Amino acid sequence: MKPARIASLLFNIQHRTHYSYSHPVRLSPQQLRFYPRCDGSQRVVAYQLNINPAPQGQNEYLDLEGNHVTQIWFDGETQYFEIEVKMQVQTLRKSASDFMLAPTAMHLPIRHDQDSICVAAYLERSWADDAVTAFAAQLSMSVDRDTLRFLDRLNRYLHEEFIQIHRHSGAPQAPAFTLQTRHGACRDLAVLFVDCCRAEGLAARFASGYQKGDLQSDRRDLHAWPEVYLPGAGWRGWDPTHGFMLADTHVVIAAAANAEDTLPVSGAFEGSNASSVLNFDVQIQVED
Repeated sequence: MKPARIASLLFNIQHRTHYSYSHPVRLSPQQLRFYPRCDGSQRVVAYQLNINPAPQGQNEYLDLEGNHVTQIWFDGETQYFEIEVKMQVQTLRKSASDFMLAPTAMHLPIRHDQDSICVAAYLERSWADDAVTAFAAQLSMSVDRDTLRFLDRLNRYLHEEFIQIHRHSGAPQAPAFTLQTRHGACRDLAVLFVDCCRAEGLAARFASGYQKGDLQSDRRDLHAWPEVYLPGAGWRGWDPTHGFMLADTHVVIAAAANAEDTLPVSGAFEGSNASSVLNFDVQIQVED
Protein backbone atom coordinates (compact mmCIF):
# COMPACT_ATOMS: atom_id res chain seq x y z
CA MET A 1 0.00 0.00 0.00
CA LYS A 2 1.38 3.41 -0.97
CA PRO A 3 1.56 6.04 1.80
CA ALA A 4 -1.00 8.80 1.58
CA ARG A 5 0.25 11.90 -0.19
CA ILE A 6 0.29 15.02 1.97
CA ALA A 7 -1.36 17.95 0.21
CA SER A 8 0.68 21.09 0.67
CA LEU A 9 1.70 24.49 -0.67
CA LEU A 10 5.22 25.50 -1.62
CA PHE A 11 6.12 29.10 -0.85
CA ASN A 12 8.96 30.75 -2.80
CA ILE A 13 9.88 33.90 -0.88
CA GLN A 14 12.44 36.61 -1.53
CA HIS A 15 12.86 39.35 1.06
CA ARG A 16 15.34 42.20 0.66
CA THR A 17 15.92 44.71 3.50
CA HIS A 18 18.17 47.73 2.90
CA TYR A 19 19.23 50.36 5.43
CA SER A 20 21.06 53.44 4.16
CA TYR A 21 22.76 55.92 6.51
CA SER A 22 23.36 59.63 6.00
CA HIS A 23 26.90 59.33 7.38
CA PRO A 24 29.27 56.42 8.02
CA VAL A 25 28.15 54.42 11.08
CA ARG A 26 29.29 51.52 13.21
CA LEU A 27 26.78 48.70 13.50
CA SER A 28 26.24 47.03 16.86
CA PRO A 29 25.76 43.23 16.89
CA GLN A 30 22.55 42.50 15.01
CA GLN A 31 20.03 39.71 15.60
CA LEU A 32 18.24 38.46 12.47
CA ARG A 33 15.07 36.38 12.50
CA PHE A 34 14.33 35.26 8.96
CA TYR A 35 14.72 31.48 9.14
CA PRO A 36 11.24 29.85 9.29
CA ARG A 37 10.16 27.72 12.21
CA CYS A 38 10.22 23.96 11.57
CA ASP A 39 7.29 22.09 13.13
CA GLY A 40 4.35 19.93 12.18
CA SER A 41 2.78 22.64 10.06
CA GLN A 42 5.71 23.57 7.79
CA ARG A 43 9.22 22.60 6.75
CA VAL A 44 12.10 24.50 5.15
CA VAL A 45 13.05 23.15 1.71
CA ALA A 46 15.78 25.70 0.89
CA TYR A 47 17.20 28.81 2.54
CA GLN A 48 19.85 31.34 1.53
CA LEU A 49 20.96 34.42 3.49
CA ASN A 50 23.20 37.13 2.00
CA ILE A 51 24.49 40.02 4.12
CA ASN A 52 26.32 43.14 2.92
CA PRO A 53 28.72 44.36 4.07
CA ALA A 54 30.04 40.92 5.01
CA PRO A 55 29.99 40.47 8.80
CA GLN A 56 33.16 39.83 10.76
CA GLY A 57 31.46 36.98 12.63
CA GLN A 58 28.22 35.00 12.64
CA ASN A 59 26.47 32.82 15.23
CA GLU A 60 23.37 30.66 14.74
CA TYR A 61 21.21 29.77 17.74
CA LEU A 62 17.67 29.23 19.03
CA ASP A 63 16.23 31.80 21.42
CA LEU A 64 14.10 30.93 24.44
CA GLU A 65 10.96 30.88 22.28
CA GLY A 66 12.47 28.37 19.85
CA ASN A 67 13.02 30.92 17.05
CA HIS A 68 16.10 30.62 14.86
CA VAL A 69 18.37 33.65 15.32
CA THR A 70 21.38 34.65 13.23
CA GLN A 71 23.67 36.90 15.27
CA ILE A 72 26.18 38.94 13.26
CA TRP A 73 28.79 41.53 14.13
CA PHE A 74 30.94 43.90 12.10
CA ASP A 75 34.29 45.65 12.05
CA GLY A 76 34.67 49.18 10.65
CA GLU A 77 32.16 51.71 9.33
CA THR A 78 29.53 51.51 6.61
CA GLN A 79 26.87 53.67 4.97
CA TYR A 80 24.55 50.79 4.18
CA PHE A 81 23.35 47.46 5.59
CA GLU A 82 21.57 44.99 3.33
CA ILE A 83 19.97 41.63 4.06
CA GLU A 84 18.66 39.42 1.28
CA VAL A 85 16.83 36.20 2.03
CA LYS A 86 15.62 33.56 -0.39
CA MET A 87 13.66 30.58 0.88
CA GLN A 88 11.37 27.75 -0.07
CA VAL A 89 8.93 26.62 2.60
CA GLN A 90 6.40 23.81 2.35
CA THR A 91 3.24 24.21 4.42
CA LEU A 92 1.80 20.88 5.53
CA ARG A 93 -1.43 21.52 7.42
CA LYS A 94 -4.31 21.27 4.97
CA SER A 95 -7.13 21.48 7.53
CA ALA A 96 -7.43 24.01 10.32
CA SER A 97 -9.47 21.60 12.45
CA ASP A 98 -7.34 18.45 12.28
CA PHE A 99 -7.12 17.93 16.03
CA MET A 100 -8.94 16.51 19.03
CA LEU A 101 -9.21 19.09 21.78
CA ALA A 102 -8.43 17.81 25.27
CA PRO A 103 -11.58 17.56 27.46
CA THR A 104 -10.08 20.03 29.95
CA ALA A 105 -9.74 22.62 27.17
CA MET A 106 -13.35 22.64 26.03
CA HIS A 107 -14.35 25.58 28.22
CA LEU A 108 -12.68 28.70 29.58
CA PRO A 109 -10.57 29.29 31.49
CA ILE A 110 -8.22 26.40 30.69
CA ARG A 111 -6.42 24.91 33.68
CA HIS A 112 -2.66 24.41 33.33
CA ASP A 113 -1.89 22.39 36.45
CA GLN A 114 0.86 20.34 34.75
CA ASP A 115 2.49 23.07 32.64
CA SER A 116 1.87 26.25 34.63
CA ILE A 117 5.52 27.36 34.45
CA CYS A 118 5.71 26.91 30.67
CA VAL A 119 2.56 28.89 29.90
CA ALA A 120 3.08 31.70 32.43
CA ALA A 121 4.61 34.12 29.91
CA TYR A 122 1.74 33.49 27.47
CA LEU A 123 -0.88 34.34 30.10
CA GLU A 124 0.74 37.52 31.42
CA ARG A 125 -1.06 40.71 30.36
CA SER A 126 1.45 43.50 29.81
CA TRP A 127 -1.30 45.98 28.92
CA ALA A 128 -4.13 44.87 31.23
CA ASP A 129 -7.07 47.25 30.83
CA ASP A 130 -10.60 47.05 32.21
CA ALA A 131 -12.18 47.83 28.83
CA VAL A 132 -10.40 44.92 27.13
CA THR A 133 -11.17 42.62 30.08
CA ALA A 134 -14.88 43.47 29.85
CA PHE A 135 -14.91 43.10 26.07
CA ALA A 136 -13.34 39.64 26.23
CA ALA A 137 -15.64 38.54 29.05
CA GLN A 138 -18.72 39.65 27.12
CA LEU A 139 -17.69 37.65 24.06
CA SER A 140 -16.87 34.64 26.21
CA MET A 141 -20.17 34.65 28.04
CA SER A 142 -22.10 35.07 24.77
CA VAL A 143 -20.85 31.60 23.72
CA ASP A 144 -21.17 30.00 27.17
CA ARG A 145 -17.37 30.10 27.58
CA ASP A 146 -16.93 27.51 24.83
CA THR A 147 -13.23 27.74 23.87
CA LEU A 148 -13.42 27.27 20.10
CA ARG A 149 -16.60 29.32 19.72
CA PHE A 150 -14.97 32.15 21.69
CA LEU A 151 -11.93 32.13 19.40
CA ASP A 152 -14.12 32.08 16.30
CA ARG A 153 -16.34 34.88 17.62
CA LEU A 154 -13.35 37.03 18.60
CA ASN A 155 -11.65 36.47 15.25
CA ARG A 156 -14.74 37.31 13.20
CA TYR A 157 -15.57 40.35 15.35
CA LEU A 158 -12.12 41.91 14.91
CA HIS A 159 -12.27 41.19 11.19
CA GLU A 160 -15.76 42.52 10.60
CA GLU A 161 -16.01 45.43 13.05
CA PHE A 162 -12.49 46.90 12.85
CA ILE A 163 -10.88 48.88 10.04
CA GLN A 164 -7.59 47.39 8.85
CA ILE A 165 -4.86 49.92 8.09
CA HIS A 166 -1.25 49.66 6.90
CA ARG A 167 1.63 50.89 9.07
CA HIS A 168 5.03 49.84 7.79
CA SER A 169 6.90 50.84 10.95
CA GLY A 170 6.31 51.38 14.65
CA ALA A 171 5.50 49.18 17.63
CA PRO A 172 2.02 47.67 18.01
CA GLN A 173 -0.66 49.85 19.55
CA ALA A 174 -1.83 49.17 23.09
CA PRO A 175 -4.82 46.75 22.99
CA ALA A 176 -7.10 49.27 24.71
CA PHE A 177 -6.30 51.90 22.06
CA THR A 178 -7.07 49.50 19.21
CA LEU A 179 -10.31 48.47 20.91
CA GLN A 180 -11.35 52.10 21.45
CA THR A 181 -10.51 53.38 17.97
CA ARG A 182 -11.71 50.25 16.15
CA HIS A 183 -8.80 50.36 13.70
CA GLY A 184 -5.29 48.96 13.44
CA ALA A 185 -2.66 47.20 11.36
CA CYS A 186 -2.30 43.43 11.41
CA ARG A 187 0.11 43.59 14.37
CA ASP A 188 -2.33 45.77 16.32
CA LEU A 189 -5.19 43.32 15.81
CA ALA A 190 -2.88 40.45 16.75
CA VAL A 191 -1.87 42.10 20.02
CA LEU A 192 -5.51 42.85 20.90
CA PHE A 193 -6.50 39.25 20.09
CA VAL A 194 -3.69 37.91 22.30
CA ASP A 195 -4.68 40.16 25.21
CA CYS A 196 -8.34 39.12 24.96
CA CYS A 197 -7.32 35.46 25.05
CA ARG A 198 -5.11 35.97 28.09
CA ALA A 199 -7.92 37.84 29.85
CA GLU A 200 -10.02 34.66 29.48
CA GLY A 201 -7.30 32.26 30.59
CA LEU A 202 -6.06 31.22 27.14
CA ALA A 203 -2.31 31.07 26.54
CA ALA A 204 -1.58 33.13 23.43
CA ARG A 205 1.39 34.59 21.56
CA PHE A 206 2.32 36.93 18.70
CA ALA A 207 3.43 35.42 15.38
CA SER A 208 5.15 37.02 12.41
CA GLY A 209 5.84 35.75 8.91
CA TYR A 210 4.37 35.66 5.43
CA GLN A 211 0.92 34.97 4.02
CA LYS A 212 -0.30 33.69 0.68
CA GLY A 213 -2.62 36.70 0.38
CA ASP A 214 -3.09 38.43 -2.96
CA LEU A 215 -0.32 37.07 -5.15
CA GLN A 216 -1.00 39.75 -7.77
CA SER A 217 -0.36 42.59 -5.34
CA ASP A 218 2.53 44.89 -6.27
CA ARG A 219 3.42 45.48 -2.62
CA ARG A 220 4.00 42.60 -0.21
CA ASP A 221 5.15 42.82 3.40
CA LEU A 222 5.61 40.79 6.54
CA HIS A 223 2.36 39.81 8.22
CA ALA A 224 1.40 39.31 11.87
CA TRP A 225 -1.28 37.21 13.55
CA PRO A 226 -2.03 35.56 16.93
CA GLU A 227 -1.47 31.95 17.95
CA VAL A 228 -3.28 30.20 20.80
CA TYR A 229 -2.12 27.14 22.73
CA LEU A 230 -4.87 24.50 22.86
CA PRO A 231 -4.19 21.31 24.84
CA GLY A 232 -4.65 18.47 22.40
CA ALA A 233 -3.97 20.70 19.40
CA GLY A 234 -0.82 22.66 20.25
CA TRP A 235 -0.22 26.16 18.92
CA ARG A 236 -2.89 27.18 16.41
CA GLY A 237 -3.18 30.42 14.46
CA TRP A 238 -6.08 32.74 13.73
CA ASP A 239 -5.94 35.75 11.42
CA PRO A 240 -8.29 38.58 12.40
CA THR A 241 -7.05 40.60 9.41
CA HIS A 242 -8.71 38.03 7.12
CA GLY A 243 -11.20 36.42 9.49
CA PHE A 244 -10.26 32.74 9.40
CA MET A 245 -8.39 30.04 11.33
CA LEU A 246 -5.05 29.14 9.78
CA ALA A 247 -4.02 25.98 8.01
CA ASP A 248 -1.54 26.15 5.11
CA THR A 249 -1.77 29.77 3.93
CA HIS A 250 0.82 31.30 6.28
CA VAL A 251 4.55 30.77 6.87
CA VAL A 252 5.66 31.39 10.46
CA ILE A 253 9.09 32.95 10.88
CA ALA A 254 9.01 33.82 14.58
CA ALA A 255 6.52 33.55 17.45
CA ALA A 256 6.88 34.90 20.98
CA ALA A 257 4.99 36.03 24.05
CA ASN A 258 5.95 39.63 23.24
CA ALA A 259 5.82 41.14 19.77
CA GLU A 260 9.24 42.80 20.05
CA ASP A 261 10.85 39.36 20.32
CA THR A 262 9.78 38.53 16.75
CA LEU A 263 11.44 41.49 15.00
CA PRO A 264 13.25 40.37 11.83
CA VAL A 265 16.15 42.75 12.53
CA SER A 266 17.13 44.06 15.96
CA GLY A 267 20.23 46.07 16.71
CA ALA A 268 21.56 49.61 16.71
CA PHE A 269 24.10 51.85 15.00
CA GLU A 270 26.43 54.59 16.18
CA GLY A 271 27.35 57.62 14.12
CA SER A 272 27.65 61.36 14.63
CA ASN A 273 24.28 62.91 13.67
CA ALA A 274 23.59 59.94 11.38
CA SER A 275 20.05 59.03 10.33
CA SER A 276 18.78 55.93 8.56
CA VAL A 277 16.29 55.13 5.80
CA LEU A 278 14.72 51.69 5.46
CA ASN A 279 13.63 50.17 2.15
CA PHE A 280 12.35 46.65 1.66
CA ASP A 281 10.96 44.41 -1.03
CA VAL A 282 9.06 41.15 -0.53
CA GLN A 283 8.16 38.79 -3.37
CA ILE A 284 6.04 35.68 -2.82
CA GLN A 285 5.07 32.93 -5.23
CA VAL A 286 3.00 29.93 -4.15
CA GLU A 287 2.73 26.57 -5.90
CA ASP A 288 0.38 23.67 -5.14
